[in-house]
Amino acid sequence: MESCMTVRTFCLWSILAFGLLLCSMDSPAQTVRGPLDIVADSTEYLSAQKTMVGRGNVTVRDGDDSLSADYISVQTETLDVHAVGNVVFRRGGQIWQGDEFRYNMRTRQGDFGRFKAFYDPFYITAEESRRPTPNSIILNNATITTCDGDDPAISIEAKEASIIDNRLRAKGVVFYAGGFFPYFYLPYYTRSLDSHERFFQFVPGYSSRMGPFLLTAYNYYLNEDHTLRGVTHFDMRAKRGLGLGQDFVWGDREKTYDGIVQGYYLSDSDPKRGPDTERRTDDLIDKERYRLRLAHNQRFDDRTYMIGELNYLSDPFILQDFFGREFRNQVQPENRITLTHREDHYTASVQLNKRLNDFYDNVDRLPEFSLIVPRLQIADSDFYYESRNTATYLERVFADGSDQEDYDAIRVDSSHLVFYPTRHFGFLNVIPRAGYRGTYYSKTYDNRAVTNSFIVTDDEGNVTVTNQVDTIVRERGSDIRNVMQLGWESSFKAFQTWNDLVVLGDGDGLRHVVEPYLNHTYQARPNLRPDELPQFDAVDTLDKRHDLQLGVRNKIQTRRQKNIVDILDLNVFTFYRLEKEQDQEDFSDLFWDARINLTRWLPIELDGSYDMYESEMKTFNAEVAYLMTDASRVGLDYRYRRDSQSLLGVRAELFPRDRWSFEVGARMDFEDDDLEEHYYFVRHTGRCVGWGLGYRQVDDDKQVWLQLWLTAFPNAMIDVGY
Repeated sequence: MESCMTVRTFCLWSILAFGLLLCSMDSPAQTVRGPLDIVADSTEYLSAQKTMVGRGNVTVRDGDDSLSADYISVQTETLDVHAVGNVVFRRGGQIWQGDEFRYNMRTRQGDFGRFKAFYDPFYITAEESRRPTPNSIILNNATITTCDGDDPAISIEAKEASIIDNRLRAKGVVFYAGGFFPYFYLPYYTRSLDSHERFFQFVPGYSSRMGPFLLTAYNYYLNEDHTLRGVTHFDMRAKRGLGLGQDFVWGDREKTYDGIVQGYYLSDSDPKRGPDTERRTDDLIDKERYRLRLAHNQRFDDRTYMIGELNYLSDPFILQDFFGREFRNQVQPENRITLTHREDHYTASVQLNKRLNDFYDNVDRLPEFSLIVPRLQIADSDFYYESRNTATYLERVFADGSDQEDYDAIRVDSSHLVFYPTRHFGFLNVIPRAGYRGTYYSKTYDNRAVTNSFIVTDDEGNVTVTNQVDTIVRERGSDIRNVMQLGWESSFKAFQTWNDLVVLGDGDGLRHVVEPYLNHTYQARPNLRPDELPQFDAVDTLDKRHDLQLGVRNKIQTRRQKNIVDILDLNVFTFYRLEKEQDQEDFSDLFWDARINLTRWLPIELDGSYDMYESEMKTFNAEVAYLMTDASRVGLDYRYRRDSQSLLGVRAELFPRDRWSFEVGARMDFEDDDLEEHYYFVRHTGRCVGWGLGYRQVDDDKQVWLQLWLTAFPNAMIDVGY
């Protein structure tokens, strides 16, 4: 017997190789393995037992597997391994830890005893464990958690469990919070340890309109490649009742397609409680409330894609009551499917739009075909051509109870323009154009004014005659509206540069580009006026037009990291009416549109219109964002419409990458002097568990809620929606 005190010595390799050679001579049918890589403070080879022994900081490596412990013995013939003290066994991204370990490196079976294993991000401990086959482990009194260390904040415990092919199966599972408080029980639980495929979400809270509530969601995958996921919702609201929902979400990793189907049902105890209470009539809303939604996007190739969305609702208020964020983004949900194909010289699409709920107004398109040709050069000539064409069957449908009657028509619209770009004096661009637009309508109208006389006798016997003028609308047959257009565009650019300036700390040089422009349009009076046509959209409002657009574009540019960037892009314009209607002024409003990027961290967008005759702002919109290096963001947006709207919104997201982060926001209506909404949300991301506490007040509804999630699943947060 020899002893070697070095970390890795030549004698160790020699003895081990000799032992393996003896093993192969005694059992010629077995495959000869390469030498094990053993590192230890002290090693010895027991030749009689054919056993290699390592003591102190021992590590044994067998291919990609590694085992370390205070003491390890390896039987060189059978490859049985016995490890004691601070045992750590690693295979790929998995780690087992324990006090004692018996294992056969050939059969990959063994007894792990009391151990702790790590399957990213899960920590699994058990009082007893054994490995009956290479791909299975049997556990007794097991604890599973995503928290490292003792006393996990949240965990599940099971008397019996197994890990087979990296899938955990457990019986009699109890969910614990704080290591001692049981809050949920499942007779059977299974999940894959290869991914974050199953988890619960809970949001308790309180709302003035809903009372105490608890929103829950259970997330799970339905196939092995994780392209289809299910989410089951079970929501309890004290003042409104139980809500049940089921979502199916799909999408591939290459992002060639994605979609969702959502179903939600609630037997509402108080359906008329909420905003717009006066509108909640019996014919619009009852206790049985639900929503169905289907959305799908598909990219067939780089040039062909499809988008679609269908929504069916029990009433027009369900989104406002229970899915507030969706409602604020889109008051009336869409029902449409669009297929688009793009080529270098044209874009073709077909769209289907259909109202599914009769409590909404809509313009149905059943379907609409379109072909758009961008501005293209005609052969090798100096002329250019562009075209827009649509063909559709249209229905204008009004909500039930409206005093207006639905109407429909077939419409085929085809617009063509030819341009002739020219350049004069080396700087002046002049582009004459001529165009024709023909629109076929399957129905047109004849409007006739009729005067009716009425004799009225008052209480004193006086007789008066009153004349009343009524307009009689009579439907007539199909016709084609013809619109001719002539016009020209003119512009030039001038600029000044300052190459030696350092702009705003990181800009290299400065250039000011100014571009005055004129755009003249003459559109002859069409043979069919708007009041003779069914009105569906802007196509049907075309009429005589003769005006001159006067404008100027300004750009201030600099160079940042060798790239030209616009720090100001401003367009200001108005229209001078060469021919005007009786109630029109010579000039239209003054319009402007500005993009300001003084720095990378302060983008600003502005647009609006100014009434020059009343000397007051007509519309004004502003969006400002302050972006910080730690991903924090403060945003402001303002919307103004004269005599109707003056809304200011503020939102701040602070320190989103830190353990503590915050969100605050508010929306103020200056027209009514009313704070419509304000909310506050504080989030803490701990070592194991994250939590967030929120408060929001919308009109007279006060809401408070608590979000809880495992840090290992950072996206496992329910959208409260209120």
